[in-house]
Amino acid sequence: MSSKQKLFGIILVTSVGFTVGLGASQTSDPAVPGVYSLVEVNGEKLPAVSWTNKSNGERCKTETLGGALLLDSKGQWASLVTEREVCLHEDGSETAHEKASLMFTGSYKSSGNQITLQDGASADQAVLTGDRFVLTVVGVGVFEGQTTEYVLRRD
Repeated sequence: MSSKQKLFGIILVTSVGFTVGLGASQTSDPAVPGVYSLVEVNGEKLPAVSWTNKSNGERCKTETLGGALLLDSKGQWASLVTEREVCLHEDGSETAHEKASLMFTGSYKSSGNQITLQDGASADQAVLTGDRFVLTVVGVGVFEGQTTEYVLRRD
């Protein structure tokens, strides 16, 4: 067996052990540590397209291509969302932005199946039912008053 194969075997066993450990630690508490994959945005399966009207008059299409949410056992969370945006200007021209991945972090608290994700700017509410995690985010700034619903599933 080569050293690469041995290393891969150690990584694989460690990964499986970690995953089994997460599964064993799950209780009736819905906020157990875990990884959740993004599957829908505003009722559309990925890749999902949503339109927003910005306060500067632009109408923008956001394509959400993928994402994940990680909850740890100490009340911390991190998420990664990959999306691409195209904005239509009042003169008919458009600006297409490159695909970008956005990372967010913060803390969370749970009460029953209600989970509050807190970051530096706001607190967003989520409901966890079985392996389905529904997060509702209310926009601020140029997205004031716009609501986005993300549906994630536990991996």
